Amino acid sequence: MMLNNYWKNPKILYAVALTASLIFCIAMTSMGITKFYSVLQGGENYNDFPTSGFSVIRLLINGSYLIATVTYIIWFIQKKHISCSFLDICKYAMPFLAIALITYPQSNDIYMYLHYGVMTLNKINPYLNTSDSFVSAISPFIHWLQTSTYGPVSLLFFSVSALAVPISPLLGVYIFKLICVLVHTLNAYLIWRLLTNSPNRNLITMAYLINPMLLNEQIANAHLDVLLANTLIVLIGCIYYQRYVFAVLAIWVGFLVKTLPIIWLPLVLAVLCKQRRWKDLAASVLLSLLVIAAMTNTFLPTVSAWKSLLNPGVSEATARSFHHLIKVCLSFFPNVTFETSTSVISFFKQLTYLSWAVFYTWTLIKSSFRQNDSEINLVSDIGWTTLTLFLFATPWLMPWYPSILLPIAALSINSPNFLLTSLTFCLSSSMILGGGAGKQLISLVTGFITVVPATVLLIFGRKKALF
Repeated sequence: MMLNNYWKNPKILYAVALTASLIFCIAMTSMGITKFYSVLQGGENYNDFPTSGFSVIRLLINGSYLIATVTYIIWFIQKKHISCSFLDICKYAMPFLAIALITYPQSNDIYMYLHYGVMTLNKINPYLNTSDSFVSAISPFIHWLQTSTYGPVSLLFFSVSALAVPISPLLGVYIFKLICVLVHTLNAYLIWRLLTNSPNRNLITMAYLINPMLLNEQIANAHLDVLLANTLIVLIGCIYYQRYVFAVLAIWVGFLVKTLPIIWLPLVLAVLCKQRRWKDLAASVLLSLLVIAAMTNTFLPTVSAWKSLLNPGVSEATARSFHHLIKVCLSFFPNVTFETSTSVISFFKQLTYLSWAVFYTWTLIKSSFRQNDSEINLVSDIGWTTLTLFLFATPWLMPWYPSILLPIAALSINSPNFLLTSLTFCLSSSMILGGGAGKQLISLVTGFITVVPATVLLIFGRKKALF
């Protein structure tokens, strides 16, 4: 009874979450800085040391993150209503934002960002030249030896951060992390503004601002998905206010951050066709052609440069997905050859792609014949097509990918099933930090925790909705 009362005390929950976050920050930062200087001195691979296998520091990182996540879930379930201004929400979240800013990244993606930024500053096109074709202070940390998979808008932010690299790569890392904090706070503010008429406006905004997965993946690990989330929130705002040409512009800006938003374009254009908004449709098509022409004449002059945005380096890789679960399970059978395993995974990959394409086509057809056509339905379609793409048809599923679902969940009015499924997917995908691409038992567990809980909720939630 006493323990139950403790967990109902918001001050105790806040203190526990803050303490766990501090431990996480200290462990991550000490590990990250150690790895940084070890690599500079010719040490081990940045991704392998010292998080491979079991270690005390890995236990501290995962344990503290798990405690923070569980505390967040308890807080979220117990909170019914929050009455305060956005400034009050920021004051409440400030310690968590500061800790996330200080925390040194575990992921080495930040080094790819800075390296491509340095290449751009030196007038070397990163879509035509691989990362190993140019040597910078960041080169010792680079292991993805390919052309850039991030769009030209991302390069702008990379280049700003890369200005500090000649002074110190660490300064470049923290400049980009500062950008991530500011954009994440802006995203929360935009959500708060768009939820003006919602009784849960402040609760949703605060839940978004202090979400452990967002703090870890979009600030602590500084993944550029925080920029993508910004364009997505703007897109949803344009949809709700029926500014469809600006919505198409937001999609293209998002695409030039990361390729994902291109899948939302047909959904928006289908609505314009259904509503017979021919002027908006013509303007959207013209705008799209102008963007393609501008990119072709600048950053992306060749077909191979455009293909670079599709991340060809992971075309045959699997991690944390159903594809990887099958691959790991097959590896436990000694009679299954590598060729057989590769064939099975290839077939499953094609099957999931085809299945998702059928679902997407059905969504387009359904939206065309839906009687109750509304902006809310369009946002819901964007959410479900994105969620199913990640959950079932993405072989290389990184834990930060689902983070883009949370802005949709926050702004999907009257869609509790999507909110619950997305929140579960995001929290479970990041529950075990590191790993997920190997053949050990930990990779099997990581993959299972990543995709199974959300799949169960999706299936049973859909069944409940049907009845």
